[in-house]
Amino acid sequence: MQFLKLSHELITDKNITSNEFRIYTYLLSLYNADKQCSYPSIEVISERLNISISTVKRSIKKLSELGYIAIEKRKGLAGNFNIYKKLKHLITTKVINKKDKTPKVGIDNNGEKPLNGQISVEEALENVEEEPKVQSKQDSIDNHNNVRMARAVTNIDNSNFAKKILTLVDEELLREAIRNFKKKRGKNATFLIQLVIDEYFKNGIELSKCLVNLLNKGLKGSFVLSY
Repeated sequence: MQFLKLSHELITDKNITSNEFRIYTYLLSLYNADKQCSYPSIEVISERLNISISTVKRSIKKLSELGYIAIEKRKGLAGNFNIYKKLKHLITTKVINKKDKTPKVGIDNNGEKPLNGQISVEEALENVEEEPKVQSKQDSIDNHNNVRMARAVTNIDNSNFAKKILTLVDEELLREAIRNFKKKRGKNATFLIQLVIDEYFKNGIELSKCLVNLLNKGLKGSFVLSY
């Protein structure tokens, strides 16, 4: 469960409507300290908050005019999107529950919990003691659902590294990337993975440390991760 600390100034602010308040606090909740911005798409904000797209656009414009956010437009392979910087009421202090030191089931050694359709980096790259001995590490990767989906549209079997990456990405984001991949008539696995990364940024979902570390280790500048 995620908690967000809000300032009294924001809570009692009479300059914004209830919808503007909800959108603004949603942006605050998605703030990425490393990139110093939030980057959910207009569509994601609308869907998650159950607010019409037109209202979201008006509210974003109003928040910008009030100086609560600064908007920068960025271009990705799958389309343009906004990033939101200089959030006026941002409180960056993180609260950690020190009592909870027990490792959680499904969380890997880097402290990252995989999203739906993912496996941990240990499962993808190392032998798993719980796996039946008759099934090799490579068999586990080759038979992963994400790899099977990618195999239907590209030559994924020519890159074992690309297959390892795909075992770590969110299944729904991969499906959307595959749809864009087909529209753009993509051919290679590298382009498909770049489209998946674009989907993470468009939907305001942060890449897991496992995924970033693996990308940085093997891609050597082939992908743009500095949004």
